[in-house]
Amino acid sequence: MWVVLITGLIVTMGFVNKEQDALLCKSMNIHVNQDGDLYFLDNIDVAKLIEDRGDSIQNQPKHTVDVNDIEHMLNTHAAIANAEVSLSIDGILKVDVRQRRPIIRIINNDGESYYIDDEGKPMPLSDKYTAKVLIANGNISEPYITRYNYTVFDISKDSALAASSMLDELYAMSEYINKDDFWKAQVQQIFVNSDKELEIVPLAGDQKIIFGDTTNMDDKFNKLYTFYQQGLNTTGWWDKYSTINLKFKNQIVCTKK
Repeated sequence: MWVVLITGLIVTMGFVNKEQDALLCKSMNIHVNQDGDLYFLDNIDVAKLIEDRGDSIQNQPKHTVDVNDIEHMLNTHAAIANAEVSLSIDGILKVDVRQRRPIIRIINNDGESYYIDDEGKPMPLSDKYTAKVLIANGNISEPYITRYNYTVFDISKDSALAASSMLDELYAMSEYINKDDFWKAQVQQIFVNSDKELEIVPLAGDQKIIFGDTTNMDDKFNKLYTFYQQGLNTTGWWDKYSTINLKFKNQIVCTKK
């Protein structure tokens, strides 16, 4: 009886495997996050990336669809932070894509431009979509080609890279600004001056705001906020100062026009 049962099970499994091998990949179910107005990629773009591998995927036998290869290919795309691919029993290729989210756009002193994303990694520009993020320019030397394999955290830990880099400082400030609704609405640009100091370019007023480095960043922004609320807003002297310097501890030094 046991021999009969085992033999029957083996035969049944053989039929099931043959049926599975005969099943086709019917369609693709693609989801691309576009939270926060991210439009580097959409469903059509991802479908084309998959089909450009050399086959159509759809109507292929399931066992010939290399899910791992598709997932790896998508995860090497410059606009994709993470991609997960699976193939269901009924032949649906499911693709879930999370786009990279830039938080600042770098324009170096050679005019080259690229983003840094929310995970601290340089990201190329896109022909399809331009992200509305902070701009950083001025005395920034790093080209994209020599930094795209590093995060800003890697750079800060490497003394050779960190010596001339401003990317970790720019990332830290842009991350702070993007997490605060007031500063996100107030600051449009960060400028790196000849002394490698950060300067803020505000939306309101034409003052040059010298920030220095990102040391004690919270204290510096709090000082500036207090100055805005208790100083400029109450006196109305928006046009009276040409420079607001936040580098000094417990004080703000202003220069009159």
